[in-house]
Amino acid sequence: MLNKLAVACIFAAFAVLIFPLIQGQEGEPAVVIPEDCMKCLCRASSFCNLTAPCTTGSQYLCGPFLIGVNYWADAGQPTLKPDDDPNATGAFEACAQDKACAERTVRLYMNEYAQDCNEDAVTDCEDFARIHVLGKSDSCFAKMEGLPFYTEFRKCRDGPVVV
Repeated sequence: MLNKLAVACIFAAFAVLIFPLIQGQEGEPAVVIPEDCMKCLCRASSFCNLTAPCTTGSQYLCGPFLIGVNYWADAGQPTLKPDDDPNATGAFEACAQDKACAERTVRLYMNEYAQDCNEDAVTDCEDFARIHVLGKSDSCFAKMEGLPFYTEFRKCRDGPVVV
């Protein structure tokens, strides 16, 4: 009887404590980003342009979310298909330029680096926007006012979402 109870307790502890951690790493991201937030991040990044080529300016950014190679790598190098090689030539571009893969990249990145950047005691879309543009480090605390991304993001968040 004691053995069954011990097994049940171990299983319950695994289900409550360990499984969510594993899910956050291997399965779907544990941080929830609402769809309206994702739409605003996409709109503020590129007006959600699904056909825009990768930029060749001071930063190499690709896709509707204007994702950089380091951002993609920090998100775990997601690929279009689970068995694709993330180190293959063009794997980054293929993912960043595919809306679903790019969204997965953003979600995985936020899952890893979400924090309360504006110090309002809530980690929400405002924080995700800061992390998306300013990065994972303490730089997400910097001012965003005046940045074209932030202007468009605020318009999207304050009004109806049109994508």
